[in-house]
Amino acid sequence: MSGEAQHRWRDCSPKPAWGKFRDGTGEFHPLEHHSADVAACFAALLRDPVLRDRFEQAAGEEGFSRLTEARLCLIAFLHDFGKLNVGFQFDVLSTNLGAPNKVHHIKAALWACERMEVLEVLGLLDMAAWGAEALEEYLRAALAHHGIPARSLVSGRGPDHIWRRFGDYDPITGAQLLARRGREWFPQAFETGPDLPRSPALAHLFAGVLTLADQLGSNGEFFPFCPTADPHYLERARQRARRAVLESGFRRDGWADDATTADFATTEDYRTVFDFDSPRPLQREVADAPIDCPLLILESETGSGKTEAALIRFAKLWRAGRVDGLYFALPTRAAALQLHRRVHTALQRLFPSRAHLESVLAVPGYLKVGETHGKRVGRFDVEWSGDPDEATRRARWSAESARKFLTATVGVGTVDQALLAGLKVKWAHFRGASLARSLLVVDEVHASDVYMTEILRTLLRDHLALGGHALLMSATLGSKARDALVRNATRRRVSPGIQQAKSDPYPALTLARRDQTFFVQSFEHTGYTKRVAMTAEPILGQAPRIADRALREAEQGGKVLVVRNTVKQAQAVFSEVCRQGGGRLCLQVEGSPAVHHSRFAVEDRRLLDGAVEKTLGKGRAAGGWVVIGTQTLEQSLDIDADLLISDLCPVDVLLQRIGRIHRHADVDRPGGFARPRCVVLVPEEGLDSGLDGGLLRYGLGMSRNGGIYRDLRVLELTRRLIEKRPEWPIPESNRELVEEATHPERLAALEEELGSRWLDQANEAVGRAAAEQLAAKAHVLDRRGRFADLEFPPLDEAVRTRLGEDGPRIRLSEPVNGPFGQPVKTFNLPAHLFRRPPGFPSRDEIESASLDQTEGELLLRVGSRAFRYDRSGIRPATEKRQA
Repeated sequence: MSGEAQHRWRDCSPKPAWGKFRDGTGEFHPLEHHSADVAACFAALLRDPVLRDRFEQAAGEEGFSRLTEARLCLIAFLHDFGKLNVGFQFDVLSTNLGAPNKVHHIKAALWACERMEVLEVLGLLDMAAWGAEALEEYLRAALAHHGIPARSLVSGRGPDHIWRRFGDYDPITGAQLLARRGREWFPQAFETGPDLPRSPALAHLFAGVLTLADQLGSNGEFFPFCPTADPHYLERARQRARRAVLESGFRRDGWADDATTADFATTEDYRTVFDFDSPRPLQREVADAPIDCPLLILESETGSGKTEAALIRFAKLWRAGRVDGLYFALPTRAAALQLHRRVHTALQRLFPSRAHLESVLAVPGYLKVGETHGKRVGRFDVEWSGDPDEATRRARWSAESARKFLTATVGVGTVDQALLAGLKVKWAHFRGASLARSLLVVDEVHASDVYMTEILRTLLRDHLALGGHALLMSATLGSKARDALVRNATRRRVSPGIQQAKSDPYPALTLARRDQTFFVQSFEHTGYTKRVAMTAEPILGQAPRIADRALREAEQGGKVLVVRNTVKQAQAVFSEVCRQGGGRLCLQVEGSPAVHHSRFAVEDRRLLDGAVEKTLGKGRAAGGWVVIGTQTLEQSLDIDADLLISDLCPVDVLLQRIGRIHRHADVDRPGGFARPRCVVLVPEEGLDSGLDGGLLRYGLGMSRNGGIYRDLRVLELTRRLIEKRPEWPIPESNRELVEEATHPERLAALEEELGSRWLDQANEAVGRAAAEQLAAKAHVLDRRGRFADLEFPPLDEAVRTRLGEDGPRIRLSEPVNGPFGQPVKTFNLPAHLFRRPPGFPSRDEIESASLDQTEGELLLRVGSRAFRYDRSGIRPATEKRQA
């Protein structure tokens, strides 16, 4: 090295070793200081009683002692020791002056684990006296703080030169300093005592909480750079960590004292929070449920007050110190958007003195807390409307990226966000550890497919094992599904026969205790019974006739809800309504007719949701209307139509859709609509054609790529129920109807009746379900296994995209006026649009996507693909242009 180069290196040398470096300024934060910041944040997080309880539960019989805590703090302190390598330290210089190329610190740390000389100077060989196998577990967990277990990244010892002295920098000297600070700052870790707990669950939880601690400890607002080595720095780090944890909303003990409602024991408690004149029986039942029941399954009709019951359960558990957070998981984005406002209003009344306690809308593409919207500035920063003060802004940390959603005190979002905590994907441990503190509420739990249900079961098992709490809600849960969920918590199988299943109480609350017992309580139905007139019309494939029927009913003053199984079929009916001159009677958005489904820009979805509410919500718009859409209209929306026209679908889904007509008893309805009616569209040729895939365009049956409603047996039994029973008393008949069309005994009887072709289809459906279950088992994160053995797939798209609509998220560089005249920028596209070649778009193609005005129409271009975007939503540009 030349003298001039040596001089430049000394001027820029990161001495001591840097842990954080600010590009462009040359400022750095010593590695020992950053390590102390993270360890202090980890310790501060453990001061929260709920999170500490989760650590104690995870440790099991071996216990979580102060000694174990001190040792984990020391391991947390060592989480970045891989940064000591020479290549990493010199990478920030304008020229590395002949130093080794950059080596990522996680990779270097893994190589170092095979080098006795490095392990010795770091003190890890001495720490092996705490239990070598357990130490490896926690060390591997600490090295996963970037969201991915590192086992599969490298093997062997790596190159020698990255641990050798270069110029005036010696990585071994840096390791000695780090080890010395560890002994000085965490002396309790070296006291005599039992070995580290050999609990896989504790290692998995430690990985997630340390990831959170690392993200907090890397925040320059709380931890400004202190370049001068300070042997007393840890005390400063602890003070800053306490502030960071508190102001970011992660220290929640003591908040329960501010809650308005003590125990929901009086009518006044309910009136204060919900404006009830009196609570409903199901809400009383949930309020009285013992807090030592970690799992509740609430079955009741739509519109019966389950959402408020979930908030009551949250408040009770919060008061008792069993949870300090809530995540409300909905099946669709539309449902989450609708519910978010209701939850936020109740939250403000529950905690009136907590100005910064705001509910987070946990839906990718939206930046919203409470009633406030944010705008992304650059890659990482968010600018919030209303010019909030610093405390408020910092408290919104959880809303600023999807991976942080589950850290929110209260989050309302899609079930996918929770399920990502149960998959082998990046940030799963971070998500799971964040969720561990919260009451997990899953609404419309019946709506998940086999793959998602298996993930949910595993996630629930691990969540409950940590001492967590969950509430599952459904209007139409079959006995088979209920058995699987109860068995998850109690390991007991119930599996009633058809007669017993039909006679089970409804509505009902199932309570599972930690001692692996459970019991079911019935309660009075206090809503009104609606006797729904059911008819089947064989016009499923005739969009003109469907449109004509809907328009004739609307012209008589009725509010008609048309729910189709696929976006393409909804678009077809919408096109026909407009062609027949019925655009003025169609759902209106910014003065133009529209159809409601998932394939719109995020900004336009807000307009659509608001238009549906205005047309069919409380205080419905006057006159007759036709609202056309897909499953986005059937779940968690508080809408009330007079007539339902629905594609054939499984009975539990159909009951959900029926819940959107005559929802409220006190609505003044036009003549001819006093009685609720449901018209179910069935195929003209019967369901036999579905055996060969002939009904896939309507979402019925299955193909090689999947399908929506695959089991034709359930669909045929549902069709027969409609023909056999022209009137359905709702909700009294819900239990019987669901069991008649879904119970294994009824399915077996149908197979025997219809013969070999149906038996073959049933075997294929069962086989496909088993294959999906096996795929889910391969993808789920099993927190009972050793962390040191854990590997994630090299690419997680194949795992993630099995969750509903988790395709590419397009964010335009600049907003463009959309089909309703409003600026649009964000698109969440379903993965199935990219199944055919050239396949899933690359990151570069996603980032360079554009929305262009071409020959009077908007074209969304993603790589080599083009999608037309108009009032009917997004569809491939190769499809025929519609109205």
